[in-house]
Amino acid sequence: MTTADQKLDLRNIPSYSISESARYLLIPVGTLRSWLHGRFYPTGEGKRFFKPLIELPNPAIPQLSFTNLVEAHVLRVIRKDHQIRLDKVRTTLDYIDH
Repeated sequence: MTTADQKLDLRNIPSYSISESARYLLIPVGTLRSWLHGRFYPTGEGKRFFKPLIELPNPAIPQLSFTNLVEAHVLRVIRKDHQIRLDKVRTTLDYIDH
């Protein structure tokens, strides 16, 4: 495999819109959008920001890659099937990133 082949990983090319990805993964569009872009939410002390959980390959292109589809699928299973709270998922992701 050449260096050019290593840089072009087809799994990471933005190819899927948010709406079609949500449909494929059986996730509400709003939930997927929050996982990708974050969102503000109200608290007793004012607004707080929910940081994104999934990073798009190119923030300028609002499409998910195949890798992003896999990440969203795993996140959905962790949340729904295993009933893992989102704060626990964030703690784990923060630990992995550092």
